Amino acid sequence: MEPKRHAGQDRNDAVVPVSADNPLLSEALRAVEAQAQALGSAGPLPAAFCHWAMGEGFAAGHGAQLAAELSDEVAGSGRSIQAVAALGFLLAIEPALPAACRGAFAQGVDWLTGRVGGLQSSMVSLLQPVAQTGVQVGLLAVADTNRWQKLGTWVESVLTKRSPGLEVDAGWRHELLSLVERRSKNDLADTPTIVVATSSEAVYVARGLLTPGAVTNREFVTRLLGRIQSVLYAEPEAAVLDLAAFRFLAQTAQIDLRAPSLEDVALLLRRIPSGLRRWTWEAQKKTPTSTAQKWAVENEYHFQNLLCALLSPVFPDLRDEEWLASVGQKRPRADLVLPSLHLVIEVKYWREKSSPQDLISQIGEDVSLYLKVGSPYRKVLPIVWDQARRTEQYDLLISGLSQIRDVVTPVIIAQPAFMESAANGDASGV
Repeated sequence: MEPKRHAGQDRNDAVVPVSADNPLLSEALRAVEAQAQALGSAGPLPAAFCHWAMGEGFAAGHGAQLAAELSDEVAGSGRSIQAVAALGFLLAIEPALPAACRGAFAQGVDWLTGRVGGLQSSMVSLLQPVAQTGVQVGLLAVADTNRWQKLGTWVESVLTKRSPGLEVDAGWRHELLSLVERRSKNDLADTPTIVVATSSEAVYVARGLLTPGAVTNREFVTRLLGRIQSVLYAEPEAAVLDLAAFRFLAQTAQIDLRAPSLEDVALLLRRIPSGLRRWTWEAQKKTPTSTAQKWAVENEYHFQNLLCALLSPVFPDLRDEEWLASVGQKRPRADLVLPSLHLVIEVKYWREKSSPQDLISQIGEDVSLYLKVGSPYRKVLPIVWDQARRTEQYDLLISGLSQIRDVVTPVIIAQPAFMESAANGDASGV
């Protein structure tokens, strides 16, 4: 299945397919794209920015019509930086636009670079990151060297004169404006090499305005996937930049952009027994200065610590002991959560004297509390440490737990046979 296309997108445009083996990522991308599409009806500048960032053309004839309207506006007394910028994006999207559009854009850039921006209200208008980007993109598209130099001087002047109260926030606006400033310091014909570390940089690289380095910042990729899987964006511009960055990175094959799935979590947890083969359980000390160690897993806290050590390097958004919204007088606390997957990992220590019926009842009650109306979580994955190694009961227990609504892929770990002396002294409920 592939993501939906924006209105007017050319059917021949390459769109990154989303693998059917990762339904959560597919669902998240569709939700993000729906938010991005809001820019299509938000006015000429947001619409042009969206189409340019996503590398998508307008419907046949619509781009030329919009460019003609913008050209008239830029040439008239009601010109604005928004109109100039939108026209700049259109010149990049549709290089075959008439010469009149190029002339109107040049006239608009001359008008813009002649503004000094003394009043605060004027400065606010001039510092709009999307608008600044559109003007820069337009000059790069038409390869106007003289005006490029003038724009670079003007951008530096405007940014120098901004007051502290006009600082741009640290989100996508800051990324775009910083990139405009950085790119304007290079000659128009230069395409500086950059290690992609923001969505804005990824979009500039995707549109050919920067050259990608040999690698991509992996921390950025992790953050990008986390934001996409969180689904909700405060502003559609952020959704557009992240979606465009994802598509570009998925096409480059520099890195694996397959986001972790529920099955990834379950697979890792099911493999725990193989990792316990080298678990420390010493009959005698191994070195002259050490003591013999037996790393006993004696209670739920020990098991949870083990799971944190295994999962945290793989799933950077893992959180433990997460307090959830109250249910009446009761406030539940989840053992482990993965917000990007909307998943609660419920950790249980199945003691030798406890019955499977008790375990099922506990997990059933926990699920109802964790997934109450309004909860950010949708699924619960129970993982059980079986102190008594009752392997003959696992099939029926897993079948029973799987019948509880929104419980997914229960995992049971039999305590290793070498831990024969562990965990018998703690009779608490954890």
